[in-house]
Parts: sequence; C-alpha cells; structure tokens
Amino acid sequence: MAQRDWRIEYRADAALSDSENARLRHFLFGCFPYETAFLTRRYIKQAPAHRWLVLDEKGGIVGHAAVHEKTIGTQNGDLRIGGVAEVCVASPYRGKGVMKELLREIFEWLHGRDVPFAMLFGQPKVYASSGFQPIDNELAAENSLARHWNPFCGKAMIKPLAKTPWPRGKIELRGPTF
Repeated sequence: MAQRDWRIEYRADAALSDSENARLRHFLFGCFPYETAFLTRRYIKQAPAHRWLVLDEKGGIVGHAAVHEKTIGTQNGDLRIGGVAEVCVASPYRGKGVMKELLREIFEWLHGRDVPFAMLFGQPKVYASSGFQPIDNELAAENSLARHWNPFCGKAMIKPLAKTPWPRGKIELRGPTF
C-alpha cells in the first residue's frame, strides 16, 4: 500500500477553535456551494456533536464527515442511530480510499458506543462500497417543516453496525435534518 499523505482526526464539534471553524466553513462551502448556510456557520440545520476531519500533511482540510446522535421512532420502539452528514472529500484526494477509511473509523466509533446503525441520505452507487444499503421504509418527519431530511435528493441508506435487525414499517425521523 502506498504511503498516504493524509490523516483522520476526530473533533467534538463544540471544541472546534475559531480558526478550525473558519477553515471548515470554507471547505464545506467549497464542497456544497449551493448550501449558503456554510457562509455563516458550520452546519445546515443543527450542529452535529461529532466531526472527523481528513487533514493533509500541512493540516489543511481535505475531507470531512459529521455525525449526529439521533433517535428514530419505529413500530418496535425507539432506535438510536448515527446520522452521517456532510461527507465530502476534496477532488485531488478522491479515488485514494479517503472516504472509505473515514467512514470505517466512524463505524468503529459508533459500534463502540452501541449504536446499531449509521444512516445517511446519499447516492447508493457512492456509498454501497462502504456497506450502506438503501432502505424502503416510509419516512415521516415529526414536524411538517422538516421536509428537508433529504436535502441532496439521495436515498435513505443504513449501515448495520450490530446484529440488530433493521425495523420494518414507518420510520419517524425526529428533529432537524442531518
């Protein structure tokens, strides 16, 4: 395996410095230029509790993923998930396994906290190689203004992290988007 020129670091969102905040907002707006929220803050609807940054040899941000701690409603009761959001990799680093390793670290972290599923909204052709699989459950938002659960027109997808079976039936998506 070739030596890589990047590293992955965890950051609690609340612990980001002013400098990291500015750099992250700049990076996220570059990845998602249609999302003007990144001009003034580092999240779209709600700040995630956790972030992973991919940094180059000089400490520049070249990749990112956020994780929201969420509870969804199911016909079998509440279920904890890790809502994965804002996954992006700078174009010079694409095709080098950055996203797969980034997601693998997130999966291990969630699994270590007994979170049985990671969930995201994305394109199956992009995320299937990292173990995400589309779900066909009916999705409902608890508030009628929360229609932005799927801001990128992606498919609801899950990555099982435990032996817990994914529930059948309607899934109640609670709170702001991730």
